[in-house]
Amino acid sequence: MPISVSVGLPAPRLFRCFRLAGLFLGTLSLLTACGTEPAETTAGKPAKGTKAPAAAPAATEAAPLHVSIFLEYSGGMKGFVPRGGADKPATEFQKRIGALITETQVSGAVAERKYYLCENTAPRPVKFQEMRDVVQGEVSQAALGTELPQMLEGILALPQATEQVSVVISDFIYGPARKSDFSQLPNLIRTSIAPVSRQQLAVAVFGETSHFYGSYFPAVKTPVQKRTLNGEKVPYYVWVIGPPAQVARFAAEVFKNAPAQQAFFGLKTKTPAFAPLLVKLTDPKLKPSGSVYGEDNGLTMKVSDDPAEFTVGLNLKELPAAWQQPAFLAQHLQVRLPNGQASLLPNSVRPLTDTEQSGQPVLAPYTHVMRLRVSKLLAPTATLTVSLPAPETPDWVSAWSTTNDNTPAPRTFGLDQILAGVRQSYPTTLPSVFTVQLPIKNDK
Repeated sequence: MPISVSVGLPAPRLFRCFRLAGLFLGTLSLLTACGTEPAETTAGKPAKGTKAPAAAPAATEAAPLHVSIFLEYSGGMKGFVPRGGADKPATEFQKRIGALITETQVSGAVAERKYYLCENTAPRPVKFQEMRDVVQGEVSQAALGTELPQMLEGILALPQATEQVSVVISDFIYGPARKSDFSQLPNLIRTSIAPVSRQQLAVAVFGETSHFYGSYFPAVKTPVQKRTLNGEKVPYYVWVIGPPAQVARFAAEVFKNAPAQQAFFGLKTKTPAFAPLLVKLTDPKLKPSGSVYGEDNGLTMKVSDDPAEFTVGLNLKELPAAWQQPAFLAQHLQVRLPNGQASLLPNSVRPLTDTEQSGQPVLAPYTHVMRLRVSKLLAPTATLTVSLPAPETPDWVSAWSTTNDNTPAPRTFGLDQILAGVRQSYPTTLPSVFTVQLPIKNDK
């Protein structure tokens, strides 16, 4: 999953443009990584004429989210929610989904929340307490269930469905009454989520396993049509569908401690605050080295003798929590400098601590810092771009897929085909999650 940072992001509702030291963040673009340089430290010349950049404007508060949670409650799901007690620990499903609906109910990021049970008809609206009762196992009779494509189609057909965040909780087992439908699984999914492509929505998929008690109904009905399980682990999934920036925000602020198995399609965020950090830094590791200083339109540097190194700040709070991890960012962020050579220094991406943000005003607008090196600059002017390319379907999806789920295992029938239908709802080349750009002038 690659990541792009540019002073302007492509895709709806991406990062804002801003000025820092007159730095103009330009248009979004999907960029490829640029020259790789060794990471050895170079003795830098004192920065000449360093000009203090203007303070980055405070980020505008994001609009509160409107969230609808849909819980499939069929015979095949009932085993995730056994009735508990002092001597019966909750299942992983009950813990995770109980926490998710509670966070949705109390989070200040959510302005309006609605709850629905997906049974054998259209989604049925319920109160928060009723959904919590279901998760706790307090409902005895489960419905027959709705086939997966029809369930998704019914959810996205609700009023305002494409303007809000829809959270779908299900085992996503597809067992159609017509066996010929198995061959059309990607197409059926693509048709059922047609508003995703028409409205340029994003889909986030989270996979997890849980102990299961009771009747398990596999998609493949041979040698048995159902099995009785007594605590074996089987998968379930949480899908988050909606406008890209809202899906990203829900994943970052509401779905706390999300599982490691994550897949994102069509995800884009607002342009993050981004700027070089040149002055008023107490940490010597953050200070620039070589000949580099701020100008009204970006940075001016001389790299004919020695490389120039400098630190930039980024506000990545809108990204899903897993994407904010330094290892992920170091692997996926891409740097490009036409008519030059630039690179991201190894082990330089890290989150800022609360102490750093509160103790140094210049760091307050940012959540992360990283260090860039420019080792070659051939043109009088150039634009350095950092970007996060949109990720493709991750490897875990194949590992969690099976063509025969009759024997329970931590795999789901046709999961790769289901998510192939999701992926096919988007262009062949996905736009970047975000991109930021930095104008550079060559001081020959």
